[in-house]
Amino acid sequence: MTHRSAPEAELAVGPVRAAPGTRATGYVELDVGGSTVAIPVVLVNGTRPGPRVAVTAGLHGCEYVSIAALRQVANGLDPADVSGCLVAVLVANPAAFAARSIYLNPLDARNLNRVFPGRAAGTASERIADWIVREVMTGSDAFVDMHCGDMNEALVPFTGIEETGDPGIDDVARAMAAAYGLDYLVVGSLHGPGAATTIATGLGIPAVLGEVGGQGLWPAADVARHADGLRRVLAAVGLRSSAGDPPAPATRRLDSDIWLRSGFFGFWHVAVRPGDTVRAGQPLGEVQDPFGAVLQAVTAPADGTVLFIVSSLAMNAGDPLLATCGIGDGPSIPEK
Repeated sequence: MTHRSAPEAELAVGPVRAAPGTRATGYVELDVGGSTVAIPVVLVNGTRPGPRVAVTAGLHGCEYVSIAALRQVANGLDPADVSGCLVAVLVANPAAFAARSIYLNPLDARNLNRVFPGRAAGTASERIADWIVREVMTGSDAFVDMHCGDMNEALVPFTGIEETGDPGIDDVARAMAAAYGLDYLVVGSLHGPGAATTIATGLGIPAVLGEVGGQGLWPAADVARHADGLRRVLAAVGLRSSAGDPPAPATRRLDSDIWLRSGFFGFWHVAVRPGDTVRAGQPLGEVQDPFGAVLQAVTAPADGTVLFIVSSLAMNAGDPLLATCGIGDGPSIPEK
């Protein structure tokens, strides 16, 4: 990765400004069309040349492990130990966080991580996405989007990257995923063309998605795993020293993620757990009516690993039930 030849004279995002060797915290107040959201931001500006790294959490407001982990890392990073600068958006979707809203921003009923790159004059979610692209992502040398299972989801820890065919982007993204050290690496967009990491990759910015935990909880072990992974990523791209960091655990590659969705309103009885290996045709669960009649029998479409499950009994038509991924051959990273 090519580092900047000099530290940022002043790092600024909206009204939040950090001189070299300092940390700054504050809110960026964003007009989202008829209302204002206050987005909390931490800036850490080092004293030596290095990369600009952008990190977001809370695109989905109930993904608490990722939010807690980014707060821990951004607030604990010593500017004197930083080469380059960190731009950390602690809660990208404040209205969803306040409302404890799964998936959707209550201001426009949109999924923020499906509307990137957004629109400056669009809906609330589109305006937030547009701001993240313009003010946070653009000009960065690396991008990390931190997630976990939503309040109704359980998952196995994993990272996600998209391969472009450009070694200058792909090698860095693979190194970031390797440094995160989560159980699996999923290659390819999990969330389609409107995801933050998809847009970052399209801008030529190496990007990684990190997922640990879920179900509206934030146990210390999950927060520590997400935070330790992010610290190793920051070291991998040259923002901080890796001295004293434990080595990253091995990660295995998964491919061809398949999302299964409910065709009915009903009661979801899932029969597998995150991380389970399944075979094509294996029963995965049932959507039932209130009286126990099976509305939808769900089976594995192919051999693979269960990436996440929806863990709530209540199910709506169109909601995700779970996702599986094909099993890659052997350890996937580091990979050249």
